[in-house]
Amino acid sequence: MNSLLNTNRKLFEQRFPQLAEQYKPLFDSPDLPLPQGIELTQCRNGQISATYNGLALHSAYNPEREAEKLVSEEEACKADAGVFLGFGLGYGAVAFAKAHKSKTLVLIECDPAWFLLALSAVDLSAVFEHQSLVLLIGAPHQTIISVLEKIGLQNCCFFKTKSHIAHNEQYFANLESLIERNRQKKEINDITLEKFSSLWLKNMCRNIGAAAELDGVARYFGAFSGMNACVIAAGPSLDEILPYLKEIQKRTLIVCVDTALRACLNAGVQPDFIVIVDPQYWNIRHLDGLAAPESRIITELAVYPPVFRFPCKEKLLCSSIYPLGKYIEKQVKPRGELGAGGSVVTTAWDFARQCGCNRIFMAGLDLGFPDRKTHFKGSTFEERSHRLSFKLHPAETDSFNALYGAFPYETANYEGGKVLTDKRMALYAWWFESKCVEFPDVSTCTLCPKGVGIPGITPVSIEELLKLGDISAKKAEILDKPSTTDFAAQKLAFQTALETAKDELLEMMHNARKAQRICKDALEKPSAAASSINKKLTEIDSALIHSQAAELASLVFPGENKLNQLTEKASNPLEKSLIVYKEIEKAVSLHLDYLKTIR
Repeated sequence: MNSLLNTNRKLFEQRFPQLAEQYKPLFDSPDLPLPQGIELTQCRNGQISATYNGLALHSAYNPEREAEKLVSEEEACKADAGVFLGFGLGYGAVAFAKAHKSKTLVLIECDPAWFLLALSAVDLSAVFEHQSLVLLIGAPHQTIISVLEKIGLQNCCFFKTKSHIAHNEQYFANLESLIERNRQKKEINDITLEKFSSLWLKNMCRNIGAAAELDGVARYFGAFSGMNACVIAAGPSLDEILPYLKEIQKRTLIVCVDTALRACLNAGVQPDFIVIVDPQYWNIRHLDGLAAPESRIITELAVYPPVFRFPCKEKLLCSSIYPLGKYIEKQVKPRGELGAGGSVVTTAWDFARQCGCNRIFMAGLDLGFPDRKTHFKGSTFEERSHRLSFKLHPAETDSFNALYGAFPYETANYEGGKVLTDKRMALYAWWFESKCVEFPDVSTCTLCPKGVGIPGITPVSIEELLKLGDISAKKAEILDKPSTTDFAAQKLAFQTALETAKDELLEMMHNARKAQRICKDALEKPSAAASSINKKLTEIDSALIHSQAAELASLVFPGENKLNQLTEKASNPLEKSLIVYKEIEKAVSLHLDYLKTIR
């Protein structure tokens, strides 16, 4: 073992002892062959470089200077993290570690032999001594995506050199595809937040009175351990499942999404659970004229208020994904967090998983348009299209828009054929794919083989499901158990949390207004001492940032893109700060106005 490899190995073992133990057999091998296709070369300045199948990994003249130039570019300087998709001999990683000591450094390599090559060729001490280092060697894609999401994809600068990924182009291409999907998801979420945040806040404040008297979904977590579940989605293939639904209910726990409830009731089945978490008005229309007195509704604090008046056996709350709901839940018994992948069916699947079901059958999960159909027969969408159709806008127009309105393309189904889908539903498919990897102990099957083929989900026949035993009695025994929640104490905790929230929001508004006065005075009197102004604003900023109400106000505070638009004409930092403080006051004021409406 050469001395450089030995030095790097010791630093690696000190920083990542568990990972180093995993690679100990490789380190201790008497023969350390180079990865196939690698040829080490000496640069003109005496440093080591290499080629892979004729492709140069680094500069043949001065690889250090090349790397320093790369990590000093504007994009790298603005980002909070540098992510290397493959890193060759590590010159770029070393340069980043030296130039950006406070930023996160992420190194991704699929082949441990290439990591070992870097350890033996370049002094990586700056990398292993870097204060925020993430090393992903041979990691599954979903693990990498999970790490990058925690860092924040929008905060990352990605470094990719063709020769550094040429040894496994497919691995890195698939990873880049997942990164792009997540970026799209973030953009969609930001647009949605900007459009609907005020509605979500308004709904939450209207629902809080009713929510204080409801139990959480955590009551059923693990309760159906070892049983099978069937999640009912609203895809067009649901038509083929409905004739068997009564028999399916005897053999599985039925978790139905709101958009499919009408189909279930028409088939004579009241689901065990109905999931409705979309806050928009049009979503409540799926429940128009319906009642399910034997079903339990699973919902979220921000849903459209009539959900809480729907006739059913019981209503259960899951943990809110919005700041006001999270703030209140800190003061009361946790409701139970459910996964959210952009579609209600993702939440339904995660509930079934957390109930302890070891096999989940998916019915109507097409995530596409098999046979160019958009929904099951008699769906709310279909009925509305027919009801509102006229000579110049027939129902077929809505069907066409549904099919081709979101960047459609064809992809493989479970039968080896093709099915039309779109980019929106591709995000949902990826969510299921990632969860199948994350929870390998849960077997997910589909009863609809014409839908989009999702890795990790297995197609099965309806006949196979119908061979299962009857669990009706077991389900009833669990479902009929009374709640143990102290609702009087919970209601009191709600009231206390709301009063505390109001007090903290008022304090935040006072600070925002005070900061505005300081900015205005400074703009009117440019001769004022800048150090004194900065000190006062810094103190106020600290109070605003550390206020517990800051998280509350963030829901309706402008996102990064919107804030950039608002401040783009500001001629100096004080004008920009004044705009920001005004937006803080507007966000706080809106919260206080809605909180006053709570009875």
